[in-house]
Amino acid sequence: MRLHDEAAKDKVLKALADEYSRSILHSTIQKAKSTVELSTEKNIPISTAYRRLHELQEAGLVAVERIIISEYVKMFELFRSTVKSVSISFNLGATEVELIPNEDMVAKFVRLWGYMRGQGT
Repeated sequence: MRLHDEAAKDKVLKALADEYSRSILHSTIQKAKSTVELSTEKNIPISTAYRRLHELQEAGLVAVERIIISEYVKMFELFRSTVKSVSISFNLGATEVELIPNEDMVAKFVRLWGYMRGQGT
């Protein structure tokens, strides 16, 4: 999917410029992970992990795959990369950004959307 909106391109480029954000994306391509898990696994300060995940969500690069509620009624969001890869090119003074979707995530959202639509009828 090629991005045409300049603000969307800027969000993606800003997120990819950050080492922690790239690390989070790499770690969540195949498996959804919590903020605490990412912080521990990638040695990212917890506040930074929360901030980077928020920025990645705003850029559309990660999404909440599922929410877990523990026995102590504590909620954990598990994040997963929505993209498998990103292609950036500079052509004739224009920056082009193309996102290759993480097919696993796309399939899950399509199934969820279908389920939700079926519940309303």
